[in-house]
Amino acid sequence: MYKFLPILVVIVLFAFTIAYLPLRRELAYRLGISGDTTTSCCNEEEVTSTSGEFDDEAEVAIFNGEFINYPKTSLAQGNFNNNSSTVLGTTNAAGEEKWIEVSLDEQMLRAWEGNKQIMEFPISSGKWAPTPKGTFNIWYKTRNQVMSGGSKELGTYYYLPNVPHNMFFYKGYAIHGAYWHNNFGQPMSHGCVNSPLDKIGALFDWAGPTVPAGENVARAIPENPGTRVLVH
Repeated sequence: MYKFLPILVVIVLFAFTIAYLPLRRELAYRLGISGDTTTSCCNEEEVTSTSGEFDDEAEVAIFNGEFINYPKTSLAQGNFNNNSSTVLGTTNAAGEEKWIEVSLDEQMLRAWEGNKQIMEFPISSGKWAPTPKGTFNIWYKTRNQVMSGGSKELGTYYYLPNVPHNMFFYKGYAIHGAYWHNNFGQPMSHGCVNSPLDKIGALFDWAGPTVPAGENVARAIPENPGTRVLVH
């Protein structure tokens, strides 16, 4: 009988893994059989069709299939926004390039002016789908954005209204604030770069394209270019 004990242990552990949703979810993604096709928060049409305005009608938020504490009041008031006094545009007053570095290995974001680092904070990049690597430029910004996707079967479904300070650097992939977790420094997303609320406002104001006062979206154009983003 004892010779079958290891096999029984393996069977029990496998059954537990299948029954326990978080472990099943991890296993499915590691094996590439999750069936979750979400690879970013939005598609380009969703990005450009949004008004960027705060949605006062949105009352609930869902993350990983569960209703979460949705800080609607503080999001509406913008308590997390640090107003930046830095010169707007893609260069500073000295003519040095302003650029953003995202290190996936370190799970850190750094903002630079030339060779001088001016901001640094932990982020959460892609876990369920990879964050694209390369050199990009922010092509669109929205002050607020609804984001949804994931898999209800795997428990990765999310519906997140009023995601703040979105900087789209490649298709529907964005650097943006995240109010649904505080696990920065660990991959958490479907490909976007989740950032702390108390940091993202200053980066949004600092980076190009500049969103004019009283408006909620901006698209990069030659006269209002997007900040370079290096993801590695």
